[in-house]
Order: sequence, then C-alpha cells, then structure tokens
Amino acid sequence: MRQVWVLGTLLVLVGVSGAAQYHYAFYYNTLGERDLEISLISTVPDLSPYSISVHDAYGREIWTYSGELGPGAADVVSLRDRVGGIPYAWGVVTIDSSGRFLVGLEYSVRGVLVSTDTVTNEVPILNPTEPFWLGAYYTQVGEASTAYVVMNPWSEAVTCTVTVFSSLGKLLDERSFSLAPFESEDVGLTSALGHGSLLWGLINVRMEGRSVILALEYTGRGAGGLEVENVTQYYY
Repeated sequence: MRQVWVLGTLLVLVGVSGAAQYHYAFYYNTLGERDLEISLISTVPDLSPYSISVHDAYGREIWTYSGELGPGAADVVSLRDRVGGIPYAWGVVTIDSSGRFLVGLEYSVRGVLVSTDTVTNEVPILNPTEPFWLGAYYTQVGEASTAYVVMNPWSEAVTCTVTVFSSLGKLLDERSFSLAPFESEDVGLTSALGHGSLLWGLINVRMEGRSVILALEYTGRGAGGLEVENVTQYYY
C-alpha cells in the first residue's frame, strides 16, 4: 500500500512538472576544525542543473550554490571554505537536482579524513495518513560513545519521536521533537545514558506527515576517532 501511494504521488509530480525533481539531504558540521567535502556525481545521460543549500542548526540558510553537471560528470565542494567560522554551522545540507545523483561525503578533522559516506537515496515522501520509522545502531559500551542528530530537510515544520532501547529491549530514553524548516537537534547519549556493557542497540525514529533524516556520530571506536553515518530511508 505504501509503495503504491508513493508511486502515485511521484507520477502526479512528474505529470505536473514535466520532469522529476530529486531531493537529497545529509548532515554536516564545520565547528572547530571539522570539514565536509561533498562530491556530486551525475548518473544520468542528460545535463542536470542542481542547487545546494546549507542551513545552520536553527534552519537559517547560510550558503547556497547552483550549478549543472553533464552526463557522468562530477563536482566537489568543501564546506569549511564556505561556512567555516559561522556560528551554529552544523545541521542539514539539501541538494535539489533535475537528474539522479550519487553524493560522496568525506568528513575530516584538522585536515585528516576520518569518515566517508555515500548518499544514494532521496529524502522519502511519506503517506501523510500513516506512521513510518527509520532506525540506527548505537553503542555506549566501553570507550565508545554515540550522538544522534535529527534534521528537518523540508521547508515546512515536522515532528518526530526518538526512542532508544537497550540490547535487552528496554526503553531507556524517549524524546519528541518539533523542528522548524531545516532545523536540527542533537542528543549525546553519554550525557543521556552514560556507559555500560548492555548499552547498545536501537535508536528508533517515528515519523508522520513528513520525513526527517538522522545522522550518527560515533566516537571512541578507534580509526580516526570519529565516524559519521547518514540514515535517510525508512525501514517501515
């Protein structure tokens, strides 16, 4: 039923606009000595105009750029060069394009690459009459710590509820968020839960009406000291 509704909505949008529009979103942070390098890669055989918008944690647009990519072409943008030093310069980046893109993300600290991610899915359109869920793994075991960021990738307000469960299925934390357009909220699980041998498991996000996106920051697990993961697609 959900797939049928979404397909019908997309067909209506295509019929109205004459061409599909693609809407992508993901997390960035340029505070301190952090940076995000964005690689845009076109996967379609036509010229694809696109626009990038960077929003601070309160949803204010602090940088925007428009360009176009030919078939199979790519472009790269360093956000620290554009928004570094601006207060609250973390939150959501949105990309709108006329063609389908792959978006490569390289997160770095002090010029050292610490984490990579690839965004291939658009921000989903939800059936407004049904709830949807997206989820992610967290760990507070040993020296490991997890923080999650909930972001609104739309120009309208959204609401969602985030619940955190232990590995035994016990509800440990629940928070409801009302996010203004393009606003973001972050929660560090160390201050919320502490650490423990059973403190790992599921972060669950309930959405209704419009989708949110989720980012995870994992620290204390070796490698470069920081791993970042974006979650855009709901699992149910």
